[in-house]
Amino acid sequence: MRDGERPVVVVTGALAPYTQVLYRALAAALDRPLTVLACAAREPARQWELAAADGYGFAVLPGLRWHRDAVRNLYVNPGVVPRLAALRPAAVILNDFSPTMAMAALAARALRIPFAIRTDGVPETDPGARSPAHRALRRAIVPGAAFGLAPSEGSRTLLAAYGLAPERVFRAPLFPAWTPAPPLPAPETRPYDVLFCGILNEEVKGARFFTDVMRACAAAGRPLRVRVAGDGPLRAEMASRLAEAGIPARFDGYLAQGALAEAHASARLLLFPSRGDVWGIVVNEALQSGTAVLASPHSGAARELLEARGCGVVRPMDVADWARTTVALLDDPGRRAALRDAAERVLPEVSLARAVAAYRAGLASVG
Repeated sequence: MRDGERPVVVVTGALAPYTQVLYRALAAALDRPLTVLACAAREPARQWELAAADGYGFAVLPGLRWHRDAVRNLYVNPGVVPRLAALRPAAVILNDFSPTMAMAALAARALRIPFAIRTDGVPETDPGARSPAHRALRRAIVPGAAFGLAPSEGSRTLLAAYGLAPERVFRAPLFPAWTPAPPLPAPETRPYDVLFCGILNEEVKGARFFTDVMRACAAAGRPLRVRVAGDGPLRAEMASRLAEAGIPARFDGYLAQGALAEAHASARLLLFPSRGDVWGIVVNEALQSGTAVLASPHSGAARELLEARGCGVVRPMDVADWARTTVALLDDPGRRAALRDAAERVLPEVSLARAVAAYRAGLASVG
């Protein structure tokens, strides 16, 4: 095989809408083929509707899969070793940490193929901080990586803690899988005051906290027009408690990617009471839709985008404070306009083009 025919191989858990967009664009930008090896065809807790791979090679590795919940999955795919040996790639990019990624790292070392590690993990939610097994996986992978890819400074810090020099980590942002079609509806004409978008659980997304905030607004004499996009175990409870408080609420259930643009552009304010998101792409989606965001500090997007760049409001998770802040934002179109202007300035920095450029820079660093 000539060198120009040797592919770049990405090993990932499962495809997601935004990674499909990324791999399609990356394949078009590379001077060699791109092949994606997935540990699973899809994760059961995800309801994404994914099109066929387009522009790059794709295969699902045989192996063992343990889907613990919506965000935690364990993969053991020994077949990654003979696949890498057969492909003899120019470079391998590993997505996060699992036994499969550790096996791929060992295979790459044995084959003398440079490998990279991409993670959106952050120290605040790193299971390696409390689990010897998770810590061992990270230490088996990170120090040998030729370079890293990370969407945030938190992820860069995490990789540095496990032995990868910060200057070898390239910033590859997370971004929505879709872009809104202009023109966006004027915020003051939108039919909903507040949007919640995500899995309807409390332990990660804060759905019960959101309901408490809406009830506090109603108790203060401001029953807001509410839209809830997403599904999960708290859906019936949320619907009952909002109705009990006299709050008109629309529940969409799960929305496919094509419907998210309309949902985000239908509200003036997104509430994102995350209890532990490593990033939070829903924030990017809201900002590109001209929707103001009120978020907890427990996500990368809140810390490094909304707060650091002044394009959203970040508040500790206190129900009374969130109720007051929600009403204040809704009553202040000028402040929301200023937040939209700040978002327009910062969104190019967290775009598909920036992500592709980071992958290409990392690959160029290893020849």
